Amino acid sequence: MNNTKALHIKLKPSQLLNLPVFLLGILLIPGLFLLDELLKLYLPVDFVPDKFESYILNLPVSLAVLFAGYLGYYMLKIYCIRYEISSEELRHYSGILHQKHEFIEHYRIKDFAVDRPLIYRLFGLGNLTVYTSDKTTPVFKMEAIKNPRKIYKTLRGLVEQNRREKHVFEVD
Repeated sequence: MNNTKALHIKLKPSQLLNLPVFLLGILLIPGLFLLDELLKLYLPVDFVPDKFESYILNLPVSLAVLFAGYLGYYMLKIYCIRYEISSEELRHYSGILHQKHEFIEHYRIKDFAVDRPLIYRLFGLGNLTVYTSDKTTPVFKMEAIKNPRKIYKTLRGLVEQNRREKHVFEVD
């Protein structure tokens, strides 16, 4: 029996998960330039107090900085996610300030599903959903990972090997 917890695979999700945020940015940036020009042309300076005029004129810049922070947060959130598959367990690490570590023993894994939407297939990515008998994580999804079919086959082999070694059998 091999008791070493040798690390087999390390995975990280793709930033393609942030595609909706990126698309929002593509739409928002020209809108901010347009808003800047419209404010400079049509701001009724006679009705706006002088102390508020600079704030109103800097509104597009403020919104751009706010969106840059929003985009940065989501990029960092995806960057901080990591999956590891060892011979004994599946590990999931996530979190920026409050880090969370989840561990799923291989013998608790019941089933798998591989999902590859069109946009992910264009980049060689896919989702791997793992169904387990674990109380805390009955459904575990690894999104936008490279080569999900290869990972599935490797993980399935490790699950079968782990069940044989521990003499664990599936009973529903």
